[in-house]
Amino acid sequence: MHFSTRYLQRQFRRHPVARLFNQAQRSWNLILPAKHIKIDDEKQFSVVDDYPLAGRRPLRVARLTKMLLLSLLVLLALIIIIPYIIYKPPATLINFFQWKYPDVLFQVTLPSSQHVVALTLDDAPSDETAKLLEILKKYSAKATFFIIGSQIASQPGLLQRIHDEGHELGNHAWEDEPSISLPFAELERQVKEVEALVPANNNGAKYFRPGSGFFNKQLVQKVKKLGYQVVLGGIYPHDPQIHNPKVNARHVLSMVRPGGVIIMHDRRSYSAEQLELVLKGLAERDWVVKSVGGLLKIQEELASNRKSR
Repeated sequence: MHFSTRYLQRQFRRHPVARLFNQAQRSWNLILPAKHIKIDDEKQFSVVDDYPLAGRRPLRVARLTKMLLLSLLVLLALIIIIPYIIYKPPATLINFFQWKYPDVLFQVTLPSSQHVVALTLDDAPSDETAKLLEILKKYSAKATFFIIGSQIASQPGLLQRIHDEGHELGNHAWEDEPSISLPFAELERQVKEVEALVPANNNGAKYFRPGSGFFNKQLVQKVKKLGYQVVLGGIYPHDPQIHNPKVNARHVLSMVRPGGVIIMHDRRSYSAEQLELVLKGLAERDWVVKSVGGLLKIQEELASNRKSR
């Protein structure tokens, strides 16, 4: 019996072995890299052209690898950039904070010709405060000391000395803790208790610095009703965490700018050394160091002079 070639081909395709062969061939084409196989001088067989699925898996792997590498680079950049911005915030960021939170003092706007900054010292009074006062006197500098109420009893008479030597006193609540975590009734109680023990500033101003530096709008409005202005700052060497006075002093001197508010701390064994390094460096550059009230007064005087012209 004679069978045509086409008939035999159809019968072969229907055979189970042929079906298995075709299935294996299609699976292989999925992972086969795209390339041309030379058959003869006139015709080339293209795996990609004849089998559209060929070469897709390697391309997907390449894309996933690129995406993974890009994600790792972005993550690495964030790990480096975010802590750096926290440690040394750029002036534009401080300007933004001052604009967004006008009831919180981060800095004062002064012309570039005015080499004046405000110095604030947290966590007073302590055994180190007397040393700080001597250094301030040596460099004819003024500061605003933020007082923790629970430390006052151990340093009798020291608050009056701070006041008598021309410095300011601010309120830092009763304990060294995040003020934002306190119920408003408790925060109000602490603020009033500290106020009762602290000599009033000559200009009548009342300043509050929340513990740990965290705040929200409710906290700001609460202390504002008590007559206080919230004071933070934009030049902060993180000296409670970094115990190296030379590193901290370099940080402050590298960020100083007209109208800036420096945040440093009392109560540490290295507080006096880092303060002297900062004040010496500022004096060598002809910077004037004022209290918060002194800095605000200069701003008011400049604004008044501009209006009178």
